[in-house]
Amino acid sequence: MNEMLKLMHDRRSTRAYRPEPLQEAVIQQILEAGRFAPSGMNKQLNHVITDPNYLADLTALVSRKMENYRDKDFRYGAPVLVLVTNQKESTTCVQDASCAMENMMLAAFSLGVGSCWINQLRETCDVPEVRALLTEYGVPEDHIVVCSAAIG
Repeated sequence: MNEMLKLMHDRRSTRAYRPEPLQEAVIQQILEAGRFAPSGMNKQLNHVITDPNYLADLTALVSRKMENYRDKDFRYGAPVLVLVTNQKESTTCVQDASCAMENMMLAAFSLGVGSCWINQLRETCDVPEVRALLTEYGVPEDHIVVCSAAIG
């Protein structure tokens, strides 16, 4: 089996993370892999959240807004959250984000970093309080969170 097929075969989602921050160079390598994914018109944006206070606020808010995540941490304590966003009207947003996310998760695994695809922000990104927090962080108003990943 070649190296790429082995990487794809061995990668698994991680739901337990160490609290230590990742090195910026590692985060950038993971994001770069996402940038090389195929996309229609390359309009998706990646937003990386590493600020522990912001992560705690977002986690608490999503926990309050999603009945099935009451008192749960949707990001499993990961020190990094990557949001892949795209314009609401984009006809290829799901495909673009999915390709980028797969590349980033494979890159993370190849660097010895765990990851887990999470969807809670896709479901809550237009809840007014969540939208306000996302906008404060820099997610454009006309974007939805297509998918996100806990990384650490």
